[in-house]
Amino acid sequence: VIMTFDFGTGSSYESFLNYFLGVFAVICAIISTLLNPLIFYVYTKKQKNIMNVLFKVIAISDFLTNLLPATFISYVFLSSVKFNQHAFLNQLPEVICCTFGCVSQVTVTLMAITRMIKIIRPFFSVEVKWVLAYLIFYTIYMALANAASLVIVGVEEKGEDNVGESSNLDTLKSVNMYACFSMNMFHCFVGLVCSFITVGYLWINMMGNEAEALRLKLRSSNTILLMNVPYVISIVAHFLALNEDIGMDLSLVKHYMIPIMTSAFNPCVIVARTNTMKSFMVGIRGSSELSSFRSRTQLSQKRKKYRLRLCVDTTA
Repeated sequence: VIMTFDFGTGSSYESFLNYFLGVFAVICAIISTLLNPLIFYVYTKKQKNIMNVLFKVIAISDFLTNLLPATFISYVFLSSVKFNQHAFLNQLPEVICCTFGCVSQVTVTLMAITRMIKIIRPFFSVEVKWVLAYLIFYTIYMALANAASLVIVGVEEKGEDNVGESSNLDTLKSVNMYACFSMNMFHCFVGLVCSFITVGYLWINMMGNEAEALRLKLRSSNTILLMNVPYVISIVAHFLALNEDIGMDLSLVKHYMIPIMTSAFNPCVIVARTNTMKSFMVGIRGSSELSSFRSRTQLSQKRKKYRLRLCVDTTA
């Protein structure tokens, strides 16, 4: 069997790696497709504040990260057709995956920052418009940067033998890659630092009559800290991919598998450590009861109209 992607290990484990990552991508796609819409639905019903808005954003970005890229890369790993990673059309799912994966990362970082400010400086108001402004700016930047990389791939695919132009394109691609990687590392570092500061502050102050309230805040802060973990793995994977001595091609792992894994990990953490599922069930039950009440009301109104008609006919 000709396996799709050659990891460059030169061992008999190549087939296992392809099958394992393909099945893993399918599982992540199923989890993301089921849980992220549920999270978005629940948080649209909640009070509108900065944290609930960010939960909706991360649900959307994680859903989009997994929707097409996970389907594509699972086919890549599980099929038996050779895969050219650097072909223009094959780069499209990667652009989507990287763009929305980075949006998820910066959203978690903003959650960590706003949570820290709310806990440590409760009377300082963080305005939603500034948080969303940075989020929109970063989304546009990542979209343009990844689109630029895609254009470069398209130009290179033409096969024009212009040495000077090829050198300039390689330089531009390298600058773009390191700029994006630097911003990813910055957001990962800031998110971790803010989360650790918040958790440490709550642990120190967790005593007296407010202990129970602080435990709830600590739980939500630990949730955000957990959501930062996959981005640390992403940074490690990037450094390993740059190391040629490792003897393994990790390009698809860092560009596809890490964002896909994260987009399934985040909703699992949110559902497991928040009242998302409970709120969903309450909402479904409430909608059912409201529908039943409306049906009874409409039936009662029809009966009243029918009785009124009978009275009019009898009088006549």
